[in-house]
Amino acid sequence: MKKSLSLVFAALLFIALGCSFGGFGKKEDAPTPASDSTSTDSGSTDPKTTSEKPSDSTSSESGSLTLSNFNKIELGASYEDVVKILGSDGSETSSSSIGGSERKSYKWEGEKFKRIYANFKDNNVISKNQSGLGDKNADLTKAKYDEIKTGASYSEVKGIIGSDGAMTSQTKIGNTELTRYRWSGDKYSSISASFKDDKMSSKSQSNVK
Repeated sequence: MKKSLSLVFAALLFIALGCSFGGFGKKEDAPTPASDSTSTDSGSTDPKTTSEKPSDSTSSESGSLTLSNFNKIELGASYEDVVKILGSDGSETSSSSIGGSERKSYKWEGEKFKRIYANFKDNNVISKNQSGLGDKNADLTKAKYDEIKTGASYSEVKGIIGSDGAMTSQTKIGNTELTRYRWSGDKYSSISASFKDDKMSSKSQSNVK
């Protein structure tokens, strides 16, 4: 019995010594990961922020959307002539062919609700209109509005009001030319007058006192 215990004790001692000298209890240091050059390269990991801002065609057109340029657009002018005046192609809003004639409509728009529209027949302007153009400094009174009589010419009306106003539309039907003008004043006041062959055919006002 004593002999068996001695053998067991010797075997355990041998195993302990073997583990001690064999390095089973020693862990090797884990290898240091290779440095990732892209992790420190801000040019590689950060998104690029140098892309150019898209051009704003609307704002680029706004400088040419003036009452002066609108007035330069004459009935009968070609589309190419209008493009030269306004400085851009505009956008086609409609196109049709009627009785062998081609009709197209274009719109030019800018900031602060500036708009110019032109209608073409066989590439010639047959009508135009605008919104958002012109000054707002007219001195408008109810007395001036009442003085404007049917049949008065545009020159007579602008003489009564004291300023040119802004042409808002112009068209020609056969030999008849139709125009409309608007005068704008303080506190959203306005006077509008329509002319047929330079004779006032109708008038209207808003907030004029």
